[in-house]
Amino acid sequence: MVRLQASFRRTVAGCLQRKWEEPMIYRPLAAAIVAATLAHAPAFAQSDEATLSSVQQSVKEAIDWRDLKLDDYGAPKIIYDGDPVTINFSSHLPEQSAQAKFLKQAFQVLEKMSDGKLVVKARWSGTVHSVSEGFEANRSGITDMSACFTFLNITSFPLTKALSLPGLFPDAGTLSIVAEHLADKYFRKEFERQGVYLEGITGSARFNLFSNRPITKLEDLQGLKVRSGSGVNQDVFAALGATPVNISSADFFSALQRGLLDAVFTSDAAAKAFRINEAASDHTDTPINHMPLEFCMSQAKYASLPADLQEVFYRWSRQKSQAESQLSFTLASAEARKQFIDQGMKYNEIDPAEFKRWQKKFDPVIQEYIKDGEAKGLPTKQLVQDIRDLVKKYGPMSRSERMDNTISDPATKVSPLKNAIN
Repeated sequence: MVRLQASFRRTVAGCLQRKWEEPMIYRPLAAAIVAATLAHAPAFAQSDEATLSSVQQSVKEAIDWRDLKLDDYGAPKIIYDGDPVTINFSSHLPEQSAQAKFLKQAFQVLEKMSDGKLVVKARWSGTVHSVSEGFEANRSGITDMSACFTFLNITSFPLTKALSLPGLFPDAGTLSIVAEHLADKYFRKEFERQGVYLEGITGSARFNLFSNRPITKLEDLQGLKVRSGSGVNQDVFAALGATPVNISSADFFSALQRGLLDAVFTSDAAAKAFRINEAASDHTDTPINHMPLEFCMSQAKYASLPADLQEVFYRWSRQKSQAESQLSFTLASAEARKQFIDQGMKYNEIDPAEFKRWQKKFDPVIQEYIKDGEAKGLPTKQLVQDIRDLVKKYGPMSRSERMDNTISDPATKVSPLKNAIN
């Protein structure tokens, strides 16, 4: 009851503060309207991109979570009375990046939720291992938790690859919550085959194009060397007529500055973290897709946690994934975008009619993914349908509602629990 009352107060407060969010009495009708609108709207309406003030208002629940201001975090009662347990976390991120700053605060939330019994020791800037070595580092015990990005080795994660398909998700938070609710059915085994547990799936903000020339038409892309990443994005840019290039994020700046790349496809937040804005003059809003950013955990470390600490870590992980999607990417990208514009970066948009030409080029990527997977005995057709069905459920929610839902009704079986939460 306390949880529901707290949720009700925050929802009502959010409605009063944000006049564009529907009152609760109209929510069923509004949800139907939003769903219908998303179904027929151009891709530009299905994005994290908005004014900074609008984004700040929409992520208020996640901000309160990060800042330890919520009345109830949904944590179980802590029975363990031994010494605090340290979890070693390692990251390729610069310590001063927006995502690293968020993670430091998120670790404080974990400490609060566990009554001080779970403490995270973080190491940054790739000092422990490179980003591509995340799976091995957790498997070997070099670290207890880190990023384990599947796009760096997508052939080992044919089902997780679906989360990168173009046109499926309206925003980062929807990707995260949908992915975690489908994790047990589709993705978890792919991680456990690597000898790790899936800790969580964060959704990145929409990726955009950074370049030194305007890119607004399909013709502008032809033959350009675009840092696309691997996997689906590589397929998308090949279909669009560009030359996909896969290089490390640490090399973005120098490659673009030296002309080894013509454009970099990444989120605004990542562009700020890796100083892409200092090497690029132009930005093109590119509403193609959002990327899953996965974290994994040492199986031995996770299994060693007492049942109550394991459960609080599990619940925190669900909340961290959603809050990180909203704050490290949606909000951070809006902040970066404002900074870039203030500094003189030229922002280009693709005309909706023109973007339909782009969609016709990359839509076959989804059908080819389904066809290829089914030929290999994988349930790719059902997976894509399940994603679309859950997007209809969670996509129309406001960001604050989605955060609250993650606290009160977390996805189950993302990783194993000694005591089931439901």
